[in-house]
Amino acid sequence: MDEEQMWKGFYQMVQESKMNPPTEHEQKIQEGDDNFFERFGFLLRQKSQIGEVDLKSSLAPLKDDDSTGAEESDTSPDGTSLQSQDPECASILTFSTESEPVSASEDDINTAVLDSAPLMNVTDLYEEILFEIYNNIGCGNNEDCTSTLIEFVQEAFKIPNATHLEIAEAARQKEPPNVRLNVEIIKAENLLSKDSNGLSDPFVTLYLESNGSHRYNSSVKPATLNPIWEEHFSLPIADNARDEVLIVEVWDFDAAETFNDKVNKILDVKGVKGLRKLMKEIAVTVSSGKHDNELIGRATITLKSIPVSGLTVWYNLEKGNKTRSRGSILVNLALSAEKNKSVAVQEHKNLLKLLLMHELDTSQVANYWWSGKFSPNAEIIRSQHAAQSGLTPFDCALSQWHAYCTIHESHKLNFALFNSILDVLVPVITCMQTDSEDVKTFWDGVRRLLPSCFAVLRKLRSRNTSDKNIVKALNEVLDILKKIKDLDVPENVDLFPKSVYGWVHTIDTDETCNIDTAIVDAINTGAKEWLEHIVEGSRQTKNHETDDEKLQYIIKLIQMVRSDLQRAMEYFDKLFYHKIQMNYSAVLYLFYDSKLAEICKSIIVEVCNNIKRLDVPDDTFEYLPNIENVNMGTTLFEVYLILKRYVQLGKAFSLYIVGFCIDSHIIFFSFLGESLCSENLELANFYPWFERGVTHWLDISIIKALNRIQKAIDLDQLKAVDETVKYSSSAVDTLSIFYQIKIFWQQLDWPEVEGAYIFVAKIINDLCRCCIFYAQKMSNRVENLTLIGDNNKMFVLSQEWCIAINNMDYIRQSLPSFIKELNTDDIIKRLGEYRTNLEAERCASTIKTVIENALDTERNQIVELIEIVARKMAPPIKRYLAEGAEVLAKDSNSMEQLMMYLEGSLTTLYETLNEVNFGRILDGIWSELAIIIYDLIQANLDVRITSYFTLPILMKRSFFFQKRRPPAFFQNLNNTLQTMLDCFKMGTIETSDIKILSAIQGRLQLYSLETADLIHQYYVERLEYQKSLTASQYGQLTIVAKFTDSGLLLTILNARNLCAMDSNGTVDSFVKATFMPTSRFNDVSTVKTNVHNKNCFPLYDQDFRINLSESQRTDRNSLILFSVKDKDLFGMSSQYIAECYISFEDLEASSGEQIIMTLSRPEYTDSESLRALEYRQGDKQAKDFVKKLKNRSFS
Repeated sequence: MDEEQMWKGFYQMVQESKMNPPTEHEQKIQEGDDNFFERFGFLLRQKSQIGEVDLKSSLAPLKDDDSTGAEESDTSPDGTSLQSQDPECASILTFSTESEPVSASEDDINTAVLDSAPLMNVTDLYEEILFEIYNNIGCGNNEDCTSTLIEFVQEAFKIPNATHLEIAEAARQKEPPNVRLNVEIIKAENLLSKDSNGLSDPFVTLYLESNGSHRYNSSVKPATLNPIWEEHFSLPIADNARDEVLIVEVWDFDAAETFNDKVNKILDVKGVKGLRKLMKEIAVTVSSGKHDNELIGRATITLKSIPVSGLTVWYNLEKGNKTRSRGSILVNLALSAEKNKSVAVQEHKNLLKLLLMHELDTSQVANYWWSGKFSPNAEIIRSQHAAQSGLTPFDCALSQWHAYCTIHESHKLNFALFNSILDVLVPVITCMQTDSEDVKTFWDGVRRLLPSCFAVLRKLRSRNTSDKNIVKALNEVLDILKKIKDLDVPENVDLFPKSVYGWVHTIDTDETCNIDTAIVDAINTGAKEWLEHIVEGSRQTKNHETDDEKLQYIIKLIQMVRSDLQRAMEYFDKLFYHKIQMNYSAVLYLFYDSKLAEICKSIIVEVCNNIKRLDVPDDTFEYLPNIENVNMGTTLFEVYLILKRYVQLGKAFSLYIVGFCIDSHIIFFSFLGESLCSENLELANFYPWFERGVTHWLDISIIKALNRIQKAIDLDQLKAVDETVKYSSSAVDTLSIFYQIKIFWQQLDWPEVEGAYIFVAKIINDLCRCCIFYAQKMSNRVENLTLIGDNNKMFVLSQEWCIAINNMDYIRQSLPSFIKELNTDDIIKRLGEYRTNLEAERCASTIKTVIENALDTERNQIVELIEIVARKMAPPIKRYLAEGAEVLAKDSNSMEQLMMYLEGSLTTLYETLNEVNFGRILDGIWSELAIIIYDLIQANLDVRITSYFTLPILMKRSFFFQKRRPPAFFQNLNNTLQTMLDCFKMGTIETSDIKILSAIQGRLQLYSLETADLIHQYYVERLEYQKSLTASQYGQLTIVAKFTDSGLLLTILNARNLCAMDSNGTVDSFVKATFMPTSRFNDVSTVKTNVHNKNCFPLYDQDFRINLSESQRTDRNSLILFSVKDKDLFGMSSQYIAECYISFEDLEASSGEQIIMTLSRPEYTDSESLRALEYRQGDKQAKDFVKKLKNRSFS
């Protein structure tokens, strides 16, 4: 089975088990250690995931709800929020901490509302307002409206009736104001063409109908039908303005031109109509020389249609009764009175204050509600005063800024109001001198407004009705701060007085405070107040607080802080980023970092110091400590995980800020980015606080793991957990322990590389020990199942043995894949970067050695158990083999019984074992089979020789003497072995002992041959040896041979470098050719060449024609033995020199070609066929051959 697939299968099974409640078996396993590994692994991770979900609780600011019923259910009649406060994000203060404003009395108006100015008091202002009402300009007022306005003003100014009548009479006696008509000619569109080129050169003339001689002209816009002027005119009105009419005329300018100038325009003429116009102009120029301007059209405007606030309207141009479209013109019109501007501005400021105070008093609106919309009467009075005072939009906006900022100090107004005013003021203020009165007025308002803006930043955690639209309010506040901080603050303006901004960190230092630093301080101050509140509310003082309670306090505290950061990221970061290019949550994170480090470190270190060391069992596993005396809760590591996630959050902020250093904020954001780097965060180095706790947990884990493994093995029934796998419950229980440890390590994610290596090395060593412990205990368990298998009783293989082997191998195969998931490679790589590559390689080698030793030990344990099974199966196999080889009768059933026994055992093994272990058990069985057959071979030979067979595994068997068996006995054994090999070769499985079995089979085949065949086999071996020779001291022999239809045509050509046999250094040689085996060539005579005297390089060159039968020719295994001899002096005998061989197969392959053969002498070597011949001591043919061979070898 592929290891990766096996591990993935187990992982999927574990994942499925998470979705189901624990089974009865799992409950028994887990009860012994109180679910230790589940709590530290899966349950701990699950709890942390749930904690992440909890962080996304309803922390959002309240959303707008269009349903009136919903709003009524959330608020009380007095506007107080009825919603329950979230204890994690409730603020100790809210936006609206200031009390509602009380109604101003008449005595307080002069001092509390009106600015100090010469000749200015409430009665003067009241008289001026009445005067403006009586002399209203613009449309819309009648007698009823006038009386309503007077009643409203009297109420707003709180003027008694007697005083009112006196002031009203004085106002009526004043002369009407001098009214002026302010006109802005903006642009015109689609004007009628008056020139020959299809265009016009328009300009505007405007005048009052009552004074037609006093006209005002605009500039000329040449060659256009859509001119843009944007020019202003102020026309005095002598009589009643309501009866006046304004005339606006658009003319085409006709410059004075000569005849030649007119003619030169011929190329610019557009169409027939343009040509006609040009001809007419030329004719007029030639005849009279006139160049009158032409009227395009006019618009008539009655001034009584102009409201007090003015208007901007498109007017269609007309000319007499002609209906043809002549274009339209856009005009802005407004009426104003002539008045001293300084006085008018001062009056307007005070008027706005009085009107607003009356508005707030009568409407009783809540703080932050009023957004600039007055009641209709108040709006008429305000606009009438602005019009009759001739105030520009900037003057009105500055007056509003001053008045609203002043009122805002006592009754908070909507920030959108100030934002809209700033849109008008900022462009103008930017261009003004810093010492002007308008600039001073502006910055005075800023100084009054800023405290409430910073209060919003400080109180963002409030959850009452006043900040239902908190995101909108924050959006407006940030817009205000953005616009203000982009302005240059005058040197004489102190925006941050110590009496108001005691919370700004630069107040008591020489550092300069600006808007950016004040924003950061406001955020930090709000976080500080909130943190102090939750610290006091979360931790209850106890005399004897347990370590677990202390840790629970830290968890709760960090969760609250993370909740606040989560809220900041979700709802406020985008606003701060887009408005003022600041990361709000990053600023909060920096503040919380130091505070949390200060709180958490002392508690965690104290808890870890209270942990006592444990007595961990050694590698002998002689005893296991009492499981009940070593226990530890998960709270400490919940604290670790929540701190780790908090630090990771800071790293995310750092990456964001470092990538966002742009424009003018580069210095500020670079500072934030550097502060949020891991090296600068105090909490980034939290992990050393937990070193002792982690070490203690690892000690506990090995003790718990060993005890649980022992219990799992005791409860294991050694049955497959389901039909898809071949291992039992104890293997699953053991890997479940490993899986929980892996989860713990992944959650731990120790950042410091040296500590990570120490911890992961201990984890790996402990896991290896657990694997070895499991293998030992499982082996002991299965060995105690049965004691049968001796010679007196047949061993019956059961599934329990197979399941035990599978379990041990399953644990062993899973270990490397599991250890790989601990990210050891990454730790080693980081260690090399931190230290040196040499040290990293040593550490990697240490871990590799530990793993390999554990795997070897487990493999040896498996092999030992397999050998036990094979040894128990050996006695019946040996008995059946001996009987089957001894009894030659056809009706013997010994072989049948042997095959049935093996088939039954192997079927059980094949069905129960996995593929790997089945191959191992076959190895064991074939090893025993090889030993048995070897014993049978040795036991049935005459003589035992001292040259042992090269099978080390067989050397441990003793041999005994017995009468030699005939070749048929060994042939029978060979057939039996071949039958077993053919029957039990499962698929592609090949045993590791295949070479041994092949050697035994080869030996049986040799012993089953007749003597002549054995001798021939020896010569075949000599031929193979000859082919391996590259040089020889005896020389070489060259022949040519060719098969014919009747036999063989053999030519012995020559010999080279023959060994000198005579004293004169020469040799008298001849060659003798013998056909082998002799039993096959009884009718073929030996051939030999003539003798060549005194020549080491004889040239024989003799042809021989040998007659061979067809069967003799086609047997390619036949050999020709060439013996080279030296004839002696007297010719009585010949001395042997050397010999060589060639097979018929080689002759046919080189038919007709020269064949050079290397001469050699036979040596008495450790040959298989020679050893078989030596064992046949009673065979004369074998004995004579061996004797002759010895003579040649030692000649």
